Amino acid sequence: MTQEDSLHSALAAGTADAETILANVTVNIRLLESVFRGTSSGIARVKFGCSKALLLLSIKRPGLLCGKIDKIVELLDSENRILRWNAIAMVGNLAAVDRRNQVRGCLHKLFKFISGGELITANNAILALGKIGRAIPDKRGLIASQLIAVEDCRFPTAECRNISIGKAILALKMFVDPGNAGASVVEFVRRQTGNPRAATARKAKAFLRKLSV
Repeated sequence: MTQEDSLHSALAAGTADAETILANVTVNIRLLESVFRGTSSGIARVKFGCSKALLLLSIKRPGLLCGKIDKIVELLDSENRILRWNAIAMVGNLAAVDRRNQVRGCLHKLFKFISGGELITANNAILALGKIGRAIPDKRGLIASQLIAVEDCRFPTAECRNISIGKAILALKMFVDPGNAGASVVEFVRRQTGNPRAATARKAKAFLRKLSV
């Protein structure tokens, strides 16, 4: 049995988890390919274990995934929501180490996730865009405009929309210069101080206090 087979078998049997995979890949980077292959497994424990391991790698050892961003971008199109959510988070985590500008190339996908109206997907994309804006200065204006646009996106309920607006405010805080936020950002945040969702209104008021307006 190869080490790859052993890793997948251990996941399937429940004797290994994402942390175990993380430790193994850190010692032997060649196992990374088998982790990516595991995300297409028909066995749930293998598929989701490998996906979570990649997510942990993007947080703890992002440099190890620097040359594999294209594979993660492919997962953005997965029909499985959990794989898609993890991929969105990974793209955001890897923006700071992206040397091939692959994250820039998938921004349009993240923007579509926001306008798609599905709450968890949109919120994951919003958080990722905040991290990308922090890592890629020349995309901040474009990203800010898309985050502000969540105000006009259609969601299943008004409450869902207001939750995403609150997430957008937090994402903007990640990269907006408080001394030069821009009129559109300031106006957006000001409008949300009256948001019917109390938590979102509090986020807006807290952010507004930091802006030089």
